[in-house]
Amino acid sequence: MKKSYKLIIVIFAALLLVGGALSACSNNSGNNGKASTNNGKAEGEAAGNNGAEAPVELTMFVDATWYPFQDWKGEIPEAITKATGVKPKITVATDDKQLALMVASGDLPDIIVSFNFKLMSDGNISLPYNEIFPKYAPSVKFDPVKELVNTVNDGNYYAIRNDFSTEAEWKASPYAHMMVPGLTLRKDILEGIGNPAIKTLEDLDKVFAAVKEKYPDTMPLILNPNWQRPYFDTQYGAVGGFADKDGKIEYYLRQDATRKSMLYMNSLYRNGYVTSENFAYKNESETEQMMVSGKGFAYTWTYSGADRLNASSKDSGFEFIQLAEPLGAEASVVSTGTGGLGMYVTKDNKNVEATVKFLEYLYSEEGWRTAEWGIEGKDWTWNEAGYPEFNYNVQDLETLKEKGVYWWGVPTETGVGMALGTYKSGSETTRQGEAYSKITTFNPAIGMINPDTDSPEQIIRTNIDNMVKTEVTKVYLAPTEAEAEQAYEEILKKAEKIGMSKLEAWATEQYGPLKEKYDSLTK
Repeated sequence: MKKSYKLIIVIFAALLLVGGALSACSNNSGNNGKASTNNGKAEGEAAGNNGAEAPVELTMFVDATWYPFQDWKGEIPEAITKATGVKPKITVATDDKQLALMVASGDLPDIIVSFNFKLMSDGNISLPYNEIFPKYAPSVKFDPVKELVNTVNDGNYYAIRNDFSTEAEWKASPYAHMMVPGLTLRKDILEGIGNPAIKTLEDLDKVFAAVKEKYPDTMPLILNPNWQRPYFDTQYGAVGGFADKDGKIEYYLRQDATRKSMLYMNSLYRNGYVTSENFAYKNESETEQMMVSGKGFAYTWTYSGADRLNASSKDSGFEFIQLAEPLGAEASVVSTGTGGLGMYVTKDNKNVEATVKFLEYLYSEEGWRTAEWGIEGKDWTWNEAGYPEFNYNVQDLETLKEKGVYWWGVPTETGVGMALGTYKSGSETTRQGEAYSKITTFNPAIGMINPDTDSPEQIIRTNIDNMVKTEVTKVYLAPTEAEAEQAYEEILKKAEKIGMSKLEAWATEQYGPLKEKYDSLTK
């Protein structure tokens, strides 16, 4: 749990390819799922599966090349089929253009799992949830805030995306801690330099300097290519995408916190704490392996980085810990996310009723818990304090693959649901989660500002983002601080030339009504 910073895509990609999450109580009655059903029957009975009939086969395309499950097998998928009477036939994308080509050709499967909210939230492609659920599963009631953040300009919502929970749900689940960027450290090296306190970025710089001096063959810092700057953005209070400044929207490049974070990245390079080659890495498996093999001291990733590295480096003898506490008073997290993966029912779906029953189960508390955590009583038990306790290592990818668990729950999980699955008292993930929950605020109205595909605003935003991708390394790799400052100013000038002010004016106009609607549901 694309977190936001593509937070999620690769968050999940990396997140759990080594063992996320991606981004849960869905109502105030204490139901941890995203939807509730009013009957007391087992979900399998609601689906009409009596065990004698052959399951309905539905085609499902997963628009994520990194997805670890290539088929529907394992004890958990089998349990879902038994409960719903549906057996998906899986196809996983081979590249990031496959979905667009599929849509253009008009040859669609029954279900598409995708992060591409804008493309798939189209009545010419998908069927609206607000029409098919009342028809085939009228007892399902989604949270009004979740309906709001998924509703598009035509007044419909075509999915209830994963990894989103309302602020009320987060506050009602004290053991659920939102996934945030993290910095993972090798414990033996930290102890080798005297285990100094790290309370500020200045303290961290001193630690990097000490590591460089005492362990010259070890890189002080290795950057995960998908999580290069987010940890440092967080320490300065910078946000990605749009930001609220006194009720108006500004693009993230205009924030002074973003400037500070980029310049800090430059200082890391100039001081020799990170290599220039690191900025060219594309595959996070490469950087993870560097850490596991002992080539690095610190590693940017997520708050569960230490637990995941510990799970994947059992034989190395290394132990990893999180730098759990925020580094200074500026540190903050503003959650603007509205969800990631959606399960879209296409216009070509050959059995809408069976599909809705399948989704009804996966959105229910029993369904998403089974899909994501496993069989209650066998794989996990519910601690009455408010979190699951597992009988297997939830960070072990091979175990997840063998059971077919976790990833088939991800498309319908909530942020709280995902977070509860990572809770373990005293774990490194939980230590950081507890600390960062204290500095997290919520404003999903910002995340609802989405330009239409091929609109002038979307073209401006895409062109700015593409420009930054090619220009930002000039800031990171500048030989002096002054030259880094100049490179940053050049990025701002180019963004203005592309149309950043126009984008901000449009976004501000959208923001007012969206914020008003959101506030009316939450205050």
